[in-house]
Amino acid sequence: MGKRQTVITLQKEEHLEENGEYIILSGHLTCSMGKQLLCFLREGERALLHDQLLPDALGYQARDVVRLLKLESSMTNMRLEERYREFEKEIVDLMMERMEMLTQQKKQRLVSTLLKLGKEVGILEGENCRIPKVWNQVELASYINCTREYLLTQKRVLREEGVILDSHQWVLLDWERWTGKVAVTQI
Repeated sequence: MGKRQTVITLQKEEHLEENGEYIILSGHLTCSMGKQLLCFLREGERALLHDQLLPDALGYQARDVVRLLKLESSMTNMRLEERYREFEKEIVDLMMERMEMLTQQKKQRLVSTLLKLGKEVGILEGENCRIPKVWNQVELASYINCTREYLLTQKRVLREEGVILDSHQWVLLDWERWTGKVAVTQI
């Protein structure tokens, strides 16, 4: 008989601390470098943490209750260092994406962030994409480097433009428009 798989549960805002390779069974994690968000991870995606192979500043935080399956080391040792190097390249790409986003005007930073959230954690509902509540307004405003008041003003403007639904949540209307060949800069 093989070893039992370990399932770890993190409560909202808890950090993943133990080195290893994990598969997210439910919930949402943020992957950050220092205090800069790189991406959101959801069910079915992998999280890698290793204090000797990956940067110390890399961390994961639960955005809601998260259940993780920790893979046995015997399952992960094959090509371990190679997988971590590939992951490092992904991190660099995500850091570059973040830096490029910060050079945009505020409204475009919001639109880019909504697109990113839609792609990473969005739930397709018909032709629209609903973003689950993985961030509060203060956190979202901080990420796009604006005030909460500016964020709410822009949310109202996007509703008036018919780009998002008039809702407490962010619902991106006509998801194909957001992801299609029409540049998001036109939103």
